[in-house]
Amino acid sequence: MAQVIITDQEVVAESWAMWVRTVVLGAIIGLVFWVVSVLLARYVVEPLVCRQVVDAAMCTNATPIAGMITTVLVAVAGIVAMVRIGAARPIIVAVATAALLWDLSAWTQGLFWLEAVTWSIILYGLTFALFAWITRYASLLMTIILSILVVLVIRIALVL
Repeated sequence: MAQVIITDQEVVAESWAMWVRTVVLGAIIGLVFWVVSVLLARYVVEPLVCRQVVDAAMCTNATPIAGMITTVLVAVAGIVAMVRIGAARPIIVAVATAALLWDLSAWTQGLFWLEAVTWSIILYGLTFALFAWITRYASLLMTIILSILVVLVIRIALVL
């Protein structure tokens, strides 16, 4: 009878090709984020919020509100897509990315559309790359703790 001996329990065996596929998927999710965010803001949120111009602040927040809704939608789509390509721990990657890029539509509001698309693609691709690299560790608890710490540090750095 053959016996399997695992000598390296610190890293999940994930190939570079899988990591690159996850990064490319992140870039695609960034493009989808921008498209869905613009469509949702223009055809759903603005008509609902700006129907009566009683509160102008709510009307100006239509794009960030649509972006937050879209963040949740693309996180779910990202989980499904990462499961289909076989990425390690897709829920952690998607949730950490959503937490980190929660305000992306507010950050890109007012930019030229090509600039906003480019930033969305780059930031989603880089964030997917970061958390796909973090989820290589075999310990689930270590992966979760490290992801939470990275999200907290980067969110605090963004506020400063």
